[in-house]
Parts: sequence; structure tokens; C-alpha cells
Amino acid sequence: MSAGRVALLLACLLTRPVMAQAPAPDANDPALTLTVSPAETPPNGAITLSGLAYPQPGVQVLVTVTPPGGAASALSATPDKTGHYSVIFGRTQGTGTYKVSAQSGGKGAAAHAEFTVKTYLIDIDDEVADNKAFLEESTELVAAVKQQVDNVPDSPAKTDMEAKLDKLDAAVKQLPAQAPQLTKTLQPFKDLVSRDAETEPALQAMFEHLAQLDQEAKAAKELYAKQVAQSQQGAKTCDAIDHATQALKAVPEMMEIAKKPFDFAVGFATSMAKSELPDAAGPGADALGKLTTGLPKAAGKPNESLAENELEMGSETEIAEKLVDRIPESVRSTPGYKFAVAETKKFVPKVVDGAEGPLGVFDKVTALAGDVIAYANEQLFAKYCEKFEGEFTATMLAHFYSKPVAGHDPVEWWNFSTAIKGKLTLRYPKGASGSAVALSGQFEGGATHFTYYENVFSTDLYGAMIKGGYYGHKDVAPAATDNAEGGLVNALTSPTSFYVPVTGQYAGGKITLVLGAARTDFNDTYTRAHTFYVVIAPSTLMLPVMGHFTLPYMNAHFILDHLIKGDYEVETKGKSMVLDVTTKKSLPGPQNLGVYTMEMKACNPGCL
Repeated sequence: MSAGRVALLLACLLTRPVMAQAPAPDANDPALTLTVSPAETPPNGAITLSGLAYPQPGVQVLVTVTPPGGAASALSATPDKTGHYSVIFGRTQGTGTYKVSAQSGGKGAAAHAEFTVKTYLIDIDDEVADNKAFLEESTELVAAVKQQVDNVPDSPAKTDMEAKLDKLDAAVKQLPAQAPQLTKTLQPFKDLVSRDAETEPALQAMFEHLAQLDQEAKAAKELYAKQVAQSQQGAKTCDAIDHATQALKAVPEMMEIAKKPFDFAVGFATSMAKSELPDAAGPGADALGKLTTGLPKAAGKPNESLAENELEMGSETEIAEKLVDRIPESVRSTPGYKFAVAETKKFVPKVVDGAEGPLGVFDKVTALAGDVIAYANEQLFAKYCEKFEGEFTATMLAHFYSKPVAGHDPVEWWNFSTAIKGKLTLRYPKGASGSAVALSGQFEGGATHFTYYENVFSTDLYGAMIKGGYYGHKDVAPAATDNAEGGLVNALTSPTSFYVPVTGQYAGGKITLVLGAARTDFNDTYTRAHTFYVVIAPSTLMLPVMGHFTLPYMNAHFILDHLIKGDYEVETKGKSMVLDVTTKKSLPGPQNLGVYTMEMKACNPGCL
């Protein structure tokens, strides 16, 4: 019987009524996941094809890549014990859209994806426009903070804060002017390719990474623009001050992003200049001046050799070094590569010297922002406001059962758990009087652990399809990658970061809380459980049939909403007020049970 008829037989078998609302395994669904990275590359770039599949012994993932107008290439990968597989595809000489399919063994339904190969030269105008727009966002952010501070009552603390903000404002206004220097930093590389097209393979990794940095800056700009808008919203004094302080924490993060293309360009240039040096130079010689005899001195520094450590650079330098190291020998042996190295040696001092000015401005802004943040926390907020602040953890464990049927006990076919962690902040004006004091704040943090179990192939559910045969399955929960600290960086990079506003009141020694709509929460696409299975049974004519299905998780707002109920006692301990809560709830429903726990401790002043 053909594979198609086997799949049809399995699909028909799975349409029979069952005793649970479990997802019927569908042989027409992809039996594995497939991801391509990057989605776009210059010619001769490397593409990583990866995903999850059932790790059946001896069964490989078959990956087929079809270029535009060319013959398909076949690759294979073996899933590890966790179900992950990965393979590198490097035959990307032609431009256009490449179609990719991946199949687990010979019978599983295939997953599909695509990537694009195109000639990519740095568009200096676009690159600088993006960089300038990103840097202008920091000036808008500081302006929004100044507006909030203007609205607080007069005091010596406000006067000092305004003076510090004026210094920061003057510094950030210099940032957009640094964008043209990026033109000068990158222009030599573009000119090099324009003069000799054969140098492009040697520089393609640089172009690709700069494109990635540009996309990162664009994504960050959108987040910071939202932060500006939120800072400009009308708010009470305590919210305004605290939100402004939180907003300013984005400035150092913005500076780190702004520095990356400069750091990378300098690192790539110096690594290229060193790449053709003789082995006799030795691994211990880390100064470019020692390694390259005759290399010009850094511009403006006639008495100093150009040392790699003259500028303090971070991981972008390491990335640049690795990209140069990975240039294949087939490229290194070409005249174009040797010409690129020779030309790079000529302009690398200019690149380093040109980057020094912008990097100095970025570092100055970072230092000033840190000073303003510290002062706002220690003086300005303390002048007008009080707040409860502390950490919390919460968990959700969910069980799902089949419908009860006479003669059959319910089957637990699915359970999962989620653990979240973070910080609770509750603000209110200092000296507030009356029977009730209004509170405002937020829960922010991230998910720290996921579990997953399913029993879809129970004999009381879909077990009939494997009668007289064999099945295997692999359950994969999402990985917990969050540091649970909240903030804009996590919102940008973590699929399980969350920020949930909260309001309430403090009255009669008790706090009452009400959740608002989440500003950010789990990424629904990421927070899904995956099950990969293989069935070999008479119903499949003893041929292996593989499949895959997913199940969702609840987000942080859902978990908190099931826990934040009622009043919470506040205990006074000396000069400190403490909100200390331990909660456990079991909430049964039709064919399901949810168990929720929370430990929350917030203090005024902050918990030690």
C-alpha cells in the first residue's frame, strides 16, 4: 500500500468518536517543526535548518532545499535525545527564494519553509537614517521624563533633579549628530566592493551581521517609542516619578545597541588586517601594531601604534573575530580576499579613530543617565512618595480529563505547569490621608519553568489505532529562557516576559489589588507544548507513520488573575510595613482541575 493510502487510512481511523476532548492526531499535519536562520542571506551565505522531531532510533530527518530554477539538494540530520535536529546548508550561490521541506523518516508529513538569497551591499543612506532615528528616540525619552518632573511640586530635590536632567538632555541632543560618523565608518567597506566585486565574498558575513544589527535597532526603537508614549500619559505624581525613572533605565540599554555597529566594524577591520599574518606572530601577540609591520599609526596619534585594545569593545568584537575566522579557505585563496585584506590594513586606523568619538558620547550619556536614575530613586521619589516593593513567585498546574463514561474511569490525557517570578511594585503619595489610600503599580517578570505531559494514546482515547503494534512519543515543553527581571530588554528578547499593571487601595491595615490589562505577556506562538509521535501497527500496515501536535499554555495575566483576590493583611514591623502572602487554590472545572500557588512579599521600605 502506498504511503498516501496509509495516511488516508490513519486519518479515517482517527475520525471515530472518542471519549475525550483530546486533539486527534492528524497524519496530514507536519510531523516535525522547521526553522530557517537567517531568513535572508547574501550569496554563498550559510543557512541553519533546525527544528524538533521524534528521536526514533535510526530514523533521520530528511531536509530538501530547492533553489530557484535549479536541482534540489538533499541533506539529513539525526535528532538528539531531546528531539532537536540541525543541519547547515551552504550551497547558496544563486539569488532568489529557496524552498525548504523537512520530513521525519519516509512517511511523516513534511514541514515547509523558505529563505531568500540576494546580493546585499550596505545601503549607507538607509543604515544611517535608521541609526539617526534610533538615537533621536533617546532625546524624546529624556524630554518626556523632564515633562513629568516639571509636574511635581517644587522642592530642593526637584531643583537638583532638573539640573541633572538638563545635563543629560544636553548630552543626548548630541546623539543624532553621531549618525553621520557611521557613514564614514562603513563607507570604506562599500567602496572596496564597488571597486572590486571579487572582494564581496570576503565581506559578506560583515554585511549580513550589520543588517541584523540594523533590524535589532529598529525593533528596539519601536519599544522605546512605546515607552515615550507611556511616559507622556497623564499620571499621578508617584506614578510619574517612578515611571520616569524606569523609562530612563532604557537609555543605557539604547547606548549599548547604538555602540554595536561601531564596535563590530572596528573589530571586523582589525581582524581582517591580522588574518594574513604569518603564524610566527604567535597567539600571545594581541596588539595590532605588533602583528602588522608597517601598518600606519592611528590618525591623530602619531606616537602610538594602533592597538586592538585602545577602545573598550564588547561581544561585537568577538563576533567579528569569529566571522573572519570562519571565512572558508576557498575564499581566502582568492585574489579578491587578498586585495580586501591589503585595503583594510590601509583604512583600519581611520575606522578606529572615527569610532572613538561616537563611543565616547555614548559612554558619557550612559554615565549621566545612571546618575539621574540613582538620584531619582534615592531623593526625588522619596521626597513625595512611598512604595511597597518586593518579589513574588507563582505557579499554575492544570489537569485535563476525558469525559466520564460508564465502565471507564476518566483518563488524565494532559497536564502542564508554569512557574513565573518577578517583582511587585505598589506606589502611593507620601502623607496620604483618609480612610483609603489609592495604590498603583505593576507585576513584572517572566516565566522560569514549564512542564508538560500528555496521554493521548491511552487505550481509552486513541489507543485503538495502535492495537497490536507499537507507538513512541516525545513531549517537549518550551524552554525557560527568562531572567524574570522585567524591563525593556526582556520585553525585546524574551518570549515569556510580562508586565501587568495593578491598582488598588490601602485601608484599615489591608491592601486590595485589581489587575489591569497586560502591557506585555507571553508570546503565544512560543509558549506551546509539542508532541512528536510514531505509530507502527496493523492499522498502518506495520509502516512507521509520524505526526506532531501542539497544546497551549496560559499566560502570566491568566495565572495572576486566578490568584489576586480579596484583601491582604499588612503587618507593621518596627519602621517597616510588610505584605506577606502565601496562597494555594484548587479550582475544579468540567473535566479539569487547576492548582495555583503564590508567594508574595512586598515591604515599605523595600524588603531586605
